[in-house]
Amino acid sequence: MRTTTIDKLFMLCRSHIYGNDIPESGSYEEDLDYNNLKRMIGDNSLSAFLYKPIKEYNDHNKCISEEVIADYGAFVRTIMFRELTKNHGIKTICKEAEKRGIRLTFFKGLLLADLYPQYAERTSADSDILVSEAQKEEAEKILTDCGYVKNEEHSKIHVQVYVNEALNHVVELHTRLWEDYTGPRIDILNKMELSSPQTDIRTTACGIEVNTLGYEKHLVYQLFHIIKHFSLEGIGIRYLIDTTLFVNRYCNDIDFDLFWKHIESLGYTKFVEAFFQICIKELKMTDKVFENHAYTLDHSVEDLKLDLLKVGITKDKVAGWQIMGAMEAYFTGEAKAPKTGLKRKLSMVFPSLDALPKTYIYARKYPVLLPFAWIHRAIKYLIRRKDHKEDFYSIGEKIDVGERRIHIMDELGLLKND
Repeated sequence: MRTTTIDKLFMLCRSHIYGNDIPESGSYEEDLDYNNLKRMIGDNSLSAFLYKPIKEYNDHNKCISEEVIADYGAFVRTIMFRELTKNHGIKTICKEAEKRGIRLTFFKGLLLADLYPQYAERTSADSDILVSEAQKEEAEKILTDCGYVKNEEHSKIHVQVYVNEALNHVVELHTRLWEDYTGPRIDILNKMELSSPQTDIRTTACGIEVNTLGYEKHLVYQLFHIIKHFSLEGIGIRYLIDTTLFVNRYCNDIDFDLFWKHIESLGYTKFVEAFFQICIKELKMTDKVFENHAYTLDHSVEDLKLDLLKVGITKDKVAGWQIMGAMEAYFTGEAKAPKTGLKRKLSMVFPSLDALPKTYIYARKYPVLLPFAWIHRAIKYLIRRKDHKEDFYSIGEKIDVGERRIHIMDELGLLKND
């Protein structure tokens, strides 16, 4: 992966964010390394977002064949149409909720998509809606009446998953912003009360009037969500775009003093400083985020940038989900991470009680059963590896990938250490 390709990727992102039709150099002479660029765009879910600037660049440079550009355009129209149908589903849900007096609060997807040049350029896997525990059953009835069917397998205690096959739309109905996660950091988040009728705001997103979190509260939630995915599996640069657009739009409405106070209480400060620095340098996000905030940056900024560009993937196999259970206790602050590389690698195979995935809750209740949980985990691994075959990590690969995530989490101040 050439540095010039990375630079061009960010150049194309900036061009589309700010509506600039010409590269910063003022020249279209350099060819785009389209094969490399295409892979990076796909990994980062930016196909729809970057179609217009790539086509505009190619109109001047002609480095990509017309047939390839035409195929790219057809693909983008398909996925953008899918986003439009999802939006129709949300409108229907909101109308029904209004009629029945059910208070729904939207966060992430819809609110962030509204900030894009065209909202359908931000593709998403699902729509997130928050509802009170008291109105949960009524909200579920609305979804059912609107043609959504509950996916029992993927639903959790605090997140009900509904699917509308006709609209190709998935709704996650939350009664907690942090799903079913528990632990010290979740306790801190609970005390912040990021969403309540008193602090939520009413706004229009993607042409729909909705309730959402207050400005700095939504930004705190965004960073929590970003760090969740970063810790559990790795994230891509679309999160940089989301954050840049949100901060640029609402920088005069966000109470940054309160924001940093919340971030510090969560132990997220170093990560957020590095993340914001990349947004500022690569996407020209306003530096108002650092007003009245003293910060020090180091090599971790560049390491985070490279991790983002790779979407956390350190192996060719697309199976980052395989380490999610092993990383969860470190993300929530329940477990302390070993300091040395050897101990970290061993912890991936023989996790402590605190680091043991919630699947093996029996061992947490009865510590004497910890060795049996290790055996149980090994058996599950062998069964799943047989099912997934070539896409599944070997034990050595899983240890390496997990140790890499722990290392970069530690580097960015996200771990409690022994």
